[in-house]
Amino acid sequence: MDSFVISISTEPVLTFGLLLLIILVVPILFQKIRLPGIVGLLLAGTFVGPKGLGFIEAAGVIDVLGKVGLLYLMFLAGLEINLSQFKKDRNNTLVFGALTFLIPQISGTLIFIWIGYSVPASILIASMFASHTLVAYPIISRLGLNKEKSVTTAVGGTIITDTVALLVLAVVARSVDGDLDTLFWVTLIGLFALYLVFMFVIFPKMSFSFFQYMGEKGRFTYVYVIGMMLMCSWLAEVIGIEAIVGAFLAGLALNPLLSNKGPLKNRVEFFGDAFFIPLFLIFVGMQVDVQVLTSGYEVWFIMGVMTAIVVVSKWVAAFTSSKLLGFSNDQAWVIFGLTNSQAAATLAATFIGMEVGLIGEEILNGAIMMILVTCIIGPMVVEKFGLKLTDDDTLELETDTKIRQRLLVPLANPVTSARLIEFASNLKTDDKSPIFPLAVINTFKDEDKQRERAHKTLEVAKGHIHAVNSQANPVVETNLNIAEGIRNAAANNAITDIVIGWNGVISTPMRIFGSILDQVLLTTKQQTYICKITKPVSTFNKIVVVMNPQSYSGRNSLALLESLFKLAENLKTGLEILYFEQDESKLNRDLYLIQSEQEMSLRSVRSIEDIINIVLNDLSESDLLVMVNSRSGKSDWFRTSNVIPSIISTQKPDLSFVTAFPASLDKEDYLTDILYSN
Repeated sequence: MDSFVISISTEPVLTFGLLLLIILVVPILFQKIRLPGIVGLLLAGTFVGPKGLGFIEAAGVIDVLGKVGLLYLMFLAGLEINLSQFKKDRNNTLVFGALTFLIPQISGTLIFIWIGYSVPASILIASMFASHTLVAYPIISRLGLNKEKSVTTAVGGTIITDTVALLVLAVVARSVDGDLDTLFWVTLIGLFALYLVFMFVIFPKMSFSFFQYMGEKGRFTYVYVIGMMLMCSWLAEVIGIEAIVGAFLAGLALNPLLSNKGPLKNRVEFFGDAFFIPLFLIFVGMQVDVQVLTSGYEVWFIMGVMTAIVVVSKWVAAFTSSKLLGFSNDQAWVIFGLTNSQAAATLAATFIGMEVGLIGEEILNGAIMMILVTCIIGPMVVEKFGLKLTDDDTLELETDTKIRQRLLVPLANPVTSARLIEFASNLKTDDKSPIFPLAVINTFKDEDKQRERAHKTLEVAKGHIHAVNSQANPVVETNLNIAEGIRNAAANNAITDIVIGWNGVISTPMRIFGSILDQVLLTTKQQTYICKITKPVSTFNKIVVVMNPQSYSGRNSLALLESLFKLAENLKTGLEILYFEQDESKLNRDLYLIQSEQEMSLRSVRSIEDIINIVLNDLSESDLLVMVNSRSGKSDWFRTSNVIPSIISTQKPDLSFVTAFPASLDKEDYLTDILYSN
């Protein structure tokens, strides 16, 4: 059989071609038979690997890419955590994290001592059961359950149990050499503390500066993110912690800088899902030695015991935690499915245990078969019960009764289109909501040149829209009046939101933003955002919303506030709301109606002068100021608030600024809005 082995060193093109065909075909076939594609990739790795039929050699570049895929998987898990939700659910996380570590660790240690293994060996083997790898997490992402409470609890528990299990592994491995002295503990704790300071203080600031400097230059920011993830993983190994913990912490550290709807986040997820993670799953399958199954009773006994312990103990931990935390049975099964799969930490513990001589080949083979079995069980369970969570009747009713967002982005300059489109994408409440880039041309002069330029602008815009994983519906409108062209495009395409750029230039003959923008505000009724964005959208640290004293009046104003909460959630930023003291009760009513879990702070002001002082003295370039305004030129707030754009343009030109206008009221909405405002 060896003569038929394809090696990456001798046949690189053929090897990569076969691997990519496996990544393409196998998940499609397994979906046809209603099994997760992850299971298919694992079995395919076993089938073609050197310990199966021996078609492909698991060495060289494949070995490296498989390990990088493992780090990539843990990195994505860190990126996907909703940190504000994680903070709110920290009690759930602590309860589950403690149980999912202690139950497998204690039961595994006692059982293997009873079987006849030494205490250090039993503790090390049990650490394999205590840890887990989020192999089924791509299914969660596909089902859109990233923010579901049971999922955030499971992922948060992963931080605790994997970190502690890998620390146990490091301590047990060092104990074999008799080095568990005071110096070891001081070194481990001290270096780990310094590592955490670097990861969550220095690294985020360094990354923020890089993103601000580079802007939207996609390939550079992507290379930076992946390169730094690998460096953080390597630093973890240097201080005695496993690389997967470093990758996970790198994801947590970069989490606030990668917006949910941003192009960089989309690139990171796409390349991981399409290449690195499938290669990791194939690589894990290649470690399975099929011939072990015929080597005798002892191997089957060890495999059976190891698999039974991990499945039963993780099931007990998941359901015990769910009962204590008030989760449903479906949520408990999802937690079990996510935390049952063994891969990363298990392989690390197995290889280290063999290196120091605590365990033998029978544990290695048992661990690999345990990985295969649990990696089949976990995705199947998550697929089945995750679908049940997505089939919630109330959620379907709420989604069906809401009007689908349709965002219009009028464009004149291809250079500024990226930031406007990324801003628009982060306003979306539904991934399926399309974005309509618009170019308005007139037939008065150089129509052909204008049309050619418009199509080039829209092609660039389509690239940006696809980069944020949205549907692009380009529109070309012909009209002598640009504002009228925007109004017609909004009406003809059932637009709900308009996002339009402003260059920051104020001229005295104009009302405030310029004749075109002011005409758009007067002639349209859609929710509208006039944006002067000077920094990459993903680098905002905080959104400061200034409430209009006349804005607490109905569902349209409430819808605008909901959109701003969604913007903060997608950008993973803090949210501060400035409101006038006399409006506190109205604001509290609106916040109660929204019932958002977004982390926020409230700050009262007495006058427009207070707001101007805050803008000039408290806000930095990393903040985004949002002024909630009114289309009515008769209101005092409209006239007064227009002072602020002028001040920003002259005294703080680098501050990013958005003026947000609720949708105008239709006559038939009047009675409904009376109900909302009383």
